[in-house]
This record gives sequence, C-alpha cells and structure tokens, in this order.
Amino acid sequence: MTIAAAERVWVLLLALTAAGALLGETGGRGWALTLTVALLIALKGRLVIDHYMGMRDANRTIRRVLYAFVVVLPVLVILSHAYGAVIARITAIG
Repeated sequence: MTIAAAERVWVLLLALTAAGALLGETGGRGWALTLTVALLIALKGRLVIDHYMGMRDANRTIRRVLYAFVVVLPVLVILSHAYGAVIARITAIG
C-alpha cells in the first residue's frame, strides 16, 4: 500500500471514529443507532485488517479468522441490544 492510500484509509478511519463518538454522545437509543454502530465496527475492522495488518494477501485461514472476528463483534453488539436486560440479570452480582 502506498503512503497516499494509507493516509486516505487513516483519514477514513478517523472520520468513522468521529462519527461513532458523535453518535455515542447523542444519547440516542434504539435499533437504528445499534445497527449503525455495528456497521461502523465492521467497516473499521475490515479496513484495519485489510490495509494495516496486511491480511489481504495473507494465509487464507488466518484471514478468515480475522474476518470472522469482524462479523462476530457487531453481532455481539446487536445481541447485547436485543437481550440487554437478560444479560444484566444473568451477570448481576447478588
């Protein structure tokens, strides 16, 4: 990856991070926010894996494990939104 391409990806990651922080600061709730955050997580993860970790040309097994991780994290965010009360009840101390 060239320096210019790395800088473009870096600026995009900064913009996505700022967008996520802005969304978090709004105090919003609901599925739209949760799905947007999950999408941001997936997109940023994929950008980091492909452009900064150099996994685009790596061993297929390693690449698939990392790509699976980028899918699992947003799914966990969505599940925590859907079942937050249940998770809180299960993990409560006392």
